[in-house]
Amino acid sequence: MKKLLLSLALLSWGSSQAQLSFEGIYLQNGAFYGAGKGSVSDFQTLVPQSVLLQQDLSTYQAYPVMNLTFPGQSQSLSVGLKMAKLPNATLRLGLMHTNQQNALAIGGSFTETFRIDTLTSSQTGDQIFVDSFSTHSYNASYSQEQLRLDASLLFRYNADKRWSFYGGIGANFGLSYNARTNVNQYVSPYGSGYGYGLFNDMVYNGTHTQETFENKGGFGFGVYAPLGVDFQVGKKRDFWMPIHLYMELRPGFNVNQIAGLGTSFSAGNFSNVGLRFQMK
Repeated sequence: MKKLLLSLALLSWGSSQAQLSFEGIYLQNGAFYGAGKGSVSDFQTLVPQSVLLQQDLSTYQAYPVMNLTFPGQSQSLSVGLKMAKLPNATLRLGLMHTNQQNALAIGGSFTETFRIDTLTSSQTGDQIFVDSFSTHSYNASYSQEQLRLDASLLFRYNADKRWSFYGGIGANFGLSYNARTNVNQYVSPYGSGYGYGLFNDMVYNGTHTQETFENKGGFGFGVYAPLGVDFQVGKKRDFWMPIHLYMELRPGFNVNQIAGLGTSFSAGNFSNVGLRFQMK
């Protein structure tokens, strides 16, 4: 895939370098929404030195962990280029930074019931048993940051109007850094707290054990179909006319190569808001 993207980029540049003109600058900020996937064996391979993951986890019932990378965790800076042979299209090239908080994620929990007291009637001898319970839970997540080269070909509808729409196809490729694995275990008496998903730090009256490990970097790539709506801020004043606000969806798939483990595939959607400065 890396060689394919490089070949396409070189082919596009070599065939049209003499016929490109500068169209504008794009600034984007957004988030990726998808399901974090993984297994206990994946994390045991990633961090064999983890004490928590070497325990017997067969009593834990697995629950899904969502991969929510919030706005501000994905940014890109791109330039737009017009092509003489495709006057209605824009070639957008740039850099994209992502913080993948849950590239891989697992979790599970179980509830343990136990007797804490027995009350016996002094008159009848009847017994009343007093039971309590505690919730045991754990989660593990592999996170990383990536810097990717990003390219997309956009086709606009009503490009000369104040409101315009566009679609196209895009791809990106880059390397990972700051890769790390976090493992958490919680014991919460009376079910007072759970180590679930986004709330894994909200534990009340319980115990929390955490392990953090550094991992080697890998690489990742994605293919997507950008779909967006564009609004020109001004139509009369020279200061406002070049400024455009836009919202863009990027349904597609993402592949990560994780050092020591292999590749991870996920489908999802980038949701972006952006600012475009259009040149005359």
